[in-house]
Amino acid sequence: MHPKAWLQLLALLLLCPGLASAQTNWPDFMPKLDPGLSTSPVAAVVPPSVTVEPPAPDVPPDKARWSGKWSGWACQDRVCDTKIVVEKVTTEGATIIYAFASAKAKPFTARLEAKFVGDELQATPRSGAKLAYRMRKEGDIEFLWRSGGQWAAGILSKDK
Repeated sequence: MHPKAWLQLLALLLLCPGLASAQTNWPDFMPKLDPGLSTSPVAAVVPPSVTVEPPAPDVPPDKARWSGKWSGWACQDRVCDTKIVVEKVTTEGATIIYAFASAKAKPFTARLEAKFVGDELQATPRSGAKLAYRMRKEGDIEFLWRSGGQWAAGILSKDK
């Protein structure tokens, strides 16, 4: 690439930071999904010893609000059970526990390092799938799992 083209590309990325981030292409129907319980006969399980560390004072409120335990559903007809525990949140990302289960998928739990990308929290398990979480104004979390051409979407609510 010509040096001038590199400079133009760099200027474009600096002037348009949304282009530099890998924001997720969310399905249009996501805002219409309601929170609630899954219909899965198999529960997603997080280890009972998991603890949530309160965010440090320097973590901005829009990121600190991710701290906690969340449960909900995914997949068509809510047939998948999913949970996320945001154990430790920082200004850059979070340490999370991701759990998923359904009648067709054996329970899966993983501790992952997630990064904030725009208004999303994103992580990649060893399988290579892409996880994206996006918080709604009222506090529920939209969830999207993608692997190749497959995907699952759902909603999680903060545990009381």
